[in-house]
Amino acid sequence: MRRTTIGTVVTALTAAALVFGTVVPAHADTDSVSYLAPAYQRGELTGDAKVDRDDLSVLMSAVGRKVGDPGWDAVAPADADQDGVITVADVAALSKRFVYDDDPFDLQETDVVAIQKAMTAGVLTSQELTAQYLRRIAAYDRTTGLDPFEPDAALASIIATNPTAMAEAAALDAERAATGPRSILHGIPIIAKDNINLAGLATTAGCGCLADNVTSTDADAIERLKAMGAIVIAKANLSEFAQHTTVSDSAYGSTRNPFGLALPPGGSSGGTGASISANLGVVGLGTDTGGSIRVPASTNGLVGLRPTTGLVSREGVIPLDEYRDTIGPMTRNVSDAALALDALAGTDPADPMTAPADAHKPVSYAQALDPEALRGARVGYLSGFGWDEKQPGSLALVTEARADLETAGATVVDIGEYGIGLDGVHGSRSFAHDMDMYLDTFYKPGYTFLDLAQKIIDAEKAGTPLSSFPGETVREWASTTAAEREKFTADFLVLQRSMRDRVDQLMAENDLDAIVYPSTSGTVGTAGSNNIISAFTGYPAITVPMGLAPLPPEAPAYAGFPEGLEFLAGPYAEEKLFGLAYAFEQRTHHRQEPPLFPDLPPAP
Repeated sequence: MRRTTIGTVVTALTAAALVFGTVVPAHADTDSVSYLAPAYQRGELTGDAKVDRDDLSVLMSAVGRKVGDPGWDAVAPADADQDGVITVADVAALSKRFVYDDDPFDLQETDVVAIQKAMTAGVLTSQELTAQYLRRIAAYDRTTGLDPFEPDAALASIIATNPTAMAEAAALDAERAATGPRSILHGIPIIAKDNINLAGLATTAGCGCLADNVTSTDADAIERLKAMGAIVIAKANLSEFAQHTTVSDSAYGSTRNPFGLALPPGGSSGGTGASISANLGVVGLGTDTGGSIRVPASTNGLVGLRPTTGLVSREGVIPLDEYRDTIGPMTRNVSDAALALDALAGTDPADPMTAPADAHKPVSYAQALDPEALRGARVGYLSGFGWDEKQPGSLALVTEARADLETAGATVVDIGEYGIGLDGVHGSRSFAHDMDMYLDTFYKPGYTFLDLAQKIIDAEKAGTPLSSFPGETVREWASTTAAEREKFTADFLVLQRSMRDRVDQLMAENDLDAIVYPSTSGTVGTAGSNNIISAFTGYPAITVPMGLAPLPPEAPAYAGFPEGLEFLAGPYAEEKLFGLAYAFEQRTHHRQEPPLFPDLPPAP
């Protein structure tokens, strides 16, 4: 199939990486100003005579700033290519000048910037990092007895690991040594939901019926990440055919929550959520049709972004609904999500819905990462739709989140209830049609969803089931007629228009920058309905951890159940959402490391 190029971003980053090839030795005296030659100090922005994480944070927040803009003089020393504007190329160049301290690299809760800093200093390689994550997957993902409350349970977040991951990491290390990193994602291990094509590995959607669905090409999103130097190390479990938002049950087992293996992980991207939360990878890819990124992100204590529908290509993804499907990042912090979206977003001729994407994509979403972004912002608090305000633990989290927003300088406006229900238009009647197209393109020419359903039924009768769903249920999905699909689509588009109008009305009447609400219902194992606003309007939304809610008395005595606060705004408002979410995250720091998955002892 045809493949799109990443364009000038990769070229610019590669060029910037070649500008400065020398880095400070790993054991340099980082407090000694006399040690630092002027070349190492070039681009230093914070006045401490060394280039470190603080300088990079300042520069990332200034991406897009030009000569003459307010604050230009403060970042001008880091304009490496001297073109009069701060770009991601300048960020890449500055990252080459990190002064690394003597502390050993810590895998737990690490992020993209910390990894690049360690690799630049020579204290970490992509091979070493990839091996550590693969070792954690082997030790934790299918190992029983991790949880005293569930001694026979396993995390079950991964369906398969990538057998070429270590070879890819070795090649990327060699490339880094020869020409520098391609981008800030160079050598970063990624985990992708197993409904996204990865060449050479089966894409199953959680169904044994597709165990032989080995494609020869990557999905467009995977190709974009690989072009930036990222490595897909594993495929994550999911609710089979992406059907559920509360659990992640498939023919490959039931994913569990790393904060307590008796707790639900959310779905359908529950395997992605659980694996990234348990520190089995750096960045996760999920898909979202109703709430399938934001629900598991919320319940696993992660950041999850559902981008504007059409900002990220769905080419090479096993579909559920042509009007609502999207890919999005799931990460442990907001900055990693922004950096991932830089790679993912863009126009793809194979997905016509992405036609406007390039026009709406900024130089970098990282330019929005401002810890003061909430100051002066107006956010509308939505109540009474999709979550239970009577639960004291959850209500306490929401009350605290509102107070944190206000302390950060935002005005929180009560905007009441949303006021529009789904009116029965919650499923999908395009599923059969979309599956037919996918199967014909990637599985077998002329093969249909009805053929796949019959395969499931035949295996069921033979006593060798391939699906967690009854075969007749799958046949019913596959039997949707063209007339039913057309009727459903017409009804959906009417509903979508009314839901968009309602969001636009609330935003305009209250002069809002964003609308906020809990991502999930507050009930353990219940997704609620708030998350469908983004999915049905196609507007972007991001969820950020807002803490751990106490569990009911009858539940095991875990630390608590994670819940997320969701920010929603109008189409292509990802930059604004990243800024608001980052400011909330930096003020609260609610993300916690799951206690059941600590650092492993050194390998023998």
